[in-house]
Amino acid sequence: MSQRRNKLAIIWIAVFALAAVIFIKERELSLAVEEPEGHQPNWLVTVPFDEIGAIEILRKGQLHRFERDDKRIWFYHGQQDDPNAKDHAHRADPLAATTIAEAVAVFTRTRKEQNIPLQPGKDEFGVSRPDILIMVYRPKKSEPVARYSVGTVSPNGYSRYVLPVGANEAVTIPEYQITNLMAMIDAVSKNPLPPSQAPSKKR
Repeated sequence: MSQRRNKLAIIWIAVFALAAVIFIKERELSLAVEEPEGHQPNWLVTVPFDEIGAIEILRKGQLHRFERDDKRIWFYHGQQDDPNAKDHAHRADPLAATTIAEAVAVFTRTRKEQNIPLQPGKDEFGVSRPDILIMVYRPKKSEPVARYSVGTVSPNGYSRYVLPVGANEAVTIPEYQITNLMAMIDAVSKNPLPPSQAPSKKR
């Protein structure tokens, strides 16, 4: 009986510990969401969500652009690489707009976890030759206000190395932030337009 009680005690301790971790993480997320836009301690993106007009993500040689129209509704501008430039479409539909807005809003609340000194001539964290480059634009501006070179995943799998272009140090951020942006690209770019919205090809 004593062994059974010990096992039950261990199980309950594990359950309470897990519940405590979930509560803390949810509280942190709640605080991050509710925090005023003007107060951004240690945030990666210094431009508030409402002041962003477009975001471009270069992933493995393909440039994906997401921007707001004159009504401030987000849409997928299409792949901007050479093979797709002629036939890219403005995919403005409510589902895509919501998906893009939510992903970009979450990304603007990315918190820097740790500063990482970079050694000259070395690319330990994959930020010098990245597979992913993120560029943030203000409305109707052709030059990005910020660029982020996205490196490799940390050994524990929970963080990602990122270099704000022009900075002397890389930083780590939660890996789910990059996962969210990649999921946004896949969800929107792989969702074909209905025939009524597809652009007609010039003959």
